[in-house]
Amino acid sequence: MPEVVIDPLTRIEGHLAIRIELNESKTKITNAWCHATMFRGFEAILCGRDPIDAQFLSTRICGVCSIDHGIAASRCLEDAFGINPTPLGIILRNLLQYSNWLYDHILHCFILAGPDYGPPFGKMEEFVPFSGEGYLQALKMLKIAAEASALFAGKLPHGAAIIPTGVTVSLNTKSIAEYIYRIKKLKSWIDEYMIPLFDKFYEMYKGELEEVGKREANLIAYGTFEDLSLDPKKRAFKPGVIVDGKLVTNDLYGEIEPHIVEHVSHSWYTDDSGGKPSEEKPPTPMFTGFEKNKKYSYSKAPRWKNYVMETGPLARMWSTALQSGGRVVTDAGEWKPPENPDTVERIYARAYETAYVATKIMEEANKLLELINKGEENVCGTWKTPSESQGKGLVEAARGALGHWITIKDGRIERYQVITPTTWNASPRDSNGRRGAIEEALTESLCEENPELTVVRIVRAFDPCLACTVHAYRADGKKKLFDVRVY
Repeated sequence: MPEVVIDPLTRIEGHLAIRIELNESKTKITNAWCHATMFRGFEAILCGRDPIDAQFLSTRICGVCSIDHGIAASRCLEDAFGINPTPLGIILRNLLQYSNWLYDHILHCFILAGPDYGPPFGKMEEFVPFSGEGYLQALKMLKIAAEASALFAGKLPHGAAIIPTGVTVSLNTKSIAEYIYRIKKLKSWIDEYMIPLFDKFYEMYKGELEEVGKREANLIAYGTFEDLSLDPKKRAFKPGVIVDGKLVTNDLYGEIEPHIVEHVSHSWYTDDSGGKPSEEKPPTPMFTGFEKNKKYSYSKAPRWKNYVMETGPLARMWSTALQSGGRVVTDAGEWKPPENPDTVERIYARAYETAYVATKIMEEANKLLELINKGEENVCGTWKTPSESQGKGLVEAARGALGHWITIKDGRIERYQVITPTTWNASPRDSNGRRGAIEEALTESLCEENPELTVVRIVRAFDPCLACTVHAYRADGKKKLFDVRVY
């Protein structure tokens, strides 16, 4: 069978290679392999350390979604410590994450995935790099979104302000006013320019790419943006598992989390590196080279009750819609779940999620002002590290479901596990031979004119982040990994 290998696949975060097989006429993809090609070891780095180090080190997993990792790690530690964030801490974390998501979504829609649909590859002049109107406007909006997040994060990337119980920000009238000023500029641009542009994108490409990137509607979302009650079902984005397009559970810690298992039969790890995230050992690499029917990726293969799950904005919006009257309402319009996931639907859902985030962020800013007017002052609290405990923190990164798990023994981290969105989406086959979500989306897709363009469009619609997926360390304990020379 004709074969195409794209290595590396660019305009994503990290090191990813895609291998496909085509039918004899080269009009359809018949098989696919998605392999993460670089090992990183954050889970191993954390073992033996003070538990509070988990928050500060895990934010270094990724330079784009460091805020999300900081929140997931803090929720994980809070669970292990038996504490909760303060009301102001909850709201400020939400505002941090909301503005960071605006940055992430605009980056993806215009800078990463968008160019695949502008000349010479597509029809939309707005997406042409460095000259298209949308591309140039997005660069300005990215700067504003980053500035907004940095006001409460201390710095970006790798914001340093998030800790268990809240944040370490000193609130003042100036910083709040500067934050709201930037958010209003972003929201006006999203409502008045971005959403109409992506409505145009949808009308132009939905019919043309109907059979590109389609897979079953099996989706997972943990939900995020906490309510003051800390009830996961009251989060702004709702937790849920969707099978064949229907919601089967929204019980995050009672039904969703207990049934998550990582497979490693096709991953470059030893067998004891897999299992339930609360029990498996830190990953031990076992590189064998690329083997189609055996091991071929540094990504593990998470599954929920043996289902191959997709995560991301489409999953999150779908779950939220099914728990909100069948639609997600934003100030710029409303979004409803499609019949099936496909490449265009993934991008369109992300665009409308940007509008939903912009809508909710203004509501959250008003909550902040209400708490301050009521006399709330504590942006964080105190804690005591237990000698032995376990904890978990399941939230969402912009790319999808993000989970952190910790085991503490003798006051130190005995075990730490992270399952990121791209670990779900870019997983290799599992022990039952089932392809991961991206592999499924690639297989059976039509590619009548350009197989390479079809592949990158499908993969980029998932916005993969391989830096998150495979967490680098040296087993011999030496600190220096390599030399970098600047010329």
